[in-house]
Amino acid sequence: MRFLILLLLWLPAACLHARELVDARGQPLLLEKPAQRIVVLAPNLAEDLDAIGALDRVVGRVAHTDYPAQVAKLPLVGDYQQFNVEAILSLNPDLVLAWQEGNPEAQLRKLEAMGLEVFRLSSQHIRDIPDNLIQLGRLTGQEAQAEQAAAAFHRRLAELEPAEGPRPRLFYLLWDDPLLSVSNSTLIGEAIAFCGADNLFAERPEAIPQLNMEAVIAAQPDLIVSTNEVGDNWRERWLSWKQIPAVARQQLVSLEADYLHRATPRFLSGLDELCKAVSAARAQM
Repeated sequence: MRFLILLLLWLPAACLHARELVDARGQPLLLEKPAQRIVVLAPNLAEDLDAIGALDRVVGRVAHTDYPAQVAKLPLVGDYQQFNVEAILSLNPDLVLAWQEGNPEAQLRKLEAMGLEVFRLSSQHIRDIPDNLIQLGRLTGQEAQAEQAAAAFHRRLAELEPAEGPRPRLFYLLWDDPLLSVSNSTLIGEAIAFCGADNLFAERPEAIPQLNMEAVIAAQPDLIVSTNEVGDNWRERWLSWKQIPAVARQQLVSLEADYLHRATPRFLSGLDELCKAVSAARAQM
């Protein structure tokens, strides 16, 4: 015991706080101390840091990182697909947070080759959201706040248990020119299944399939869902297609994109809206 006490007294403080984490790519990261200067390469990552009380660690962001409002004042380093390596280096970050499914891997490896610590987080599944909060808590030394945020997420998710009944056939309009939807390998696809609907293009091999109008008409959706990202008038452009059940029954629903498209605690607000839309469509079947 005496030897252990002497050893602890001798070890540098940084060693006592060192922690090893494994990111979404399976790559280990050893942090000697909690990250203090963080660059985020996706909008949801800043929002998640805010949820655990660590937004003040963010020193750089990519385009569309705009929530909470104060983060929009931070320096830009490009967008999630094309970021400026020199701009990132100039901010002297001790950690770069990356989006596993969205940021180009070649660019992330370039950052690592320049000596930057890069940690990848996934946002493919609903369960990734509370898991990411826990990981971010460990990266920033905000473990207690992260545990609370993750527990609150789990509690609210449990309250959103969808009603049983017939499963509406749902077409998710991610974009309208070109016509894009989602497969089940996406967070939105998992949300559709959670709410008790059948995603018409769930089995497509690509995460974001490009479609034509004939495919949508042939699929006969009971519900068409899109978001404000597509614009305010997208529903009007579908009204002439009366042979589609969703159009005939006026089941064209617009949701808030920042809720449903970002893997953050606010995702549950979007999930709630989606489940209500599915329930309304079910009542019309």
